[in-house]
Amino acid sequence: EVLVRFLDNEDRHISPADFLSAAERYQLMEELDRWVVTRTLQLLEPHAARLAGTGTRFAINLSGQSLGSEQFLPFVQERIVASSVPPEMLCFEITESVAVANLQRAQTFMHTLKRTGCKFSLDDFGTGLSSFAYLKLFPVDTLKIDGSFIHDLSSNVVSQSVVAAISEVARVMQLDSVAEFVQDEATLALLRKLGITWAQGYLFGQPASLSERIAGLVGNSSEAAVVASPLRSRSVRRT
Repeated sequence: EVLVRFLDNEDRHISPADFLSAAERYQLMEELDRWVVTRTLQLLEPHAARLAGTGTRFAINLSGQSLGSEQFLPFVQERIVASSVPPEMLCFEITESVAVANLQRAQTFMHTLKRTGCKFSLDDFGTGLSSFAYLKLFPVDTLKIDGSFIHDLSSNVVSQSVVAAISEVARVMQLDSVAEFVQDEATLALLRKLGITWAQGYLFGQPASLSERIAGLVGNSSEAAVVASPLRSRSVRRT
């Protein structure tokens, strides 16, 4: 998952919690999303040929302001065509609430880029009142379970029931499922038992520079293979 950070005048990281709300308030999210898409493709392009064979996928979050813009889809199409990065290497993450709020544009965006090979993940899944009903409307490849159901998974039977239900729907619809905010082995073991296919969180590592991560993938074929391969059938794969 591609994350964004700002650097202050002393090169210290500024958390998204400290600048995204301002970007949303001043209608700057589309500009930020355009920068993230452009920068991600720039960093991937020199290594696209080597990464293409590993099955590695890079997920980019999109805001409601971008999805609501008529100019954003042509922009993304243009950037992908102009780069040598295979569309199959890109996954766009759209939160459930944003997709529903921009229903028609979200459908158009997803269907158009799906035809080129891009993947889509429905983020924060499970928090909406009609989560499962909306699945029929969006051509997604992955369901990303909201972290509120994961952080207390080992001790909360309600969270376990929700995750189990999402896992079963994903299995029937032949979708991948991702549990975010995984921070301990007990949670990971339970996710395996519930049939979740991917896990993400501090248990596997801290956020790192994208350029460093790409260099690690292309310079270590065994690491790239682990990222691309399942541990075993229907098991959690570490990303």
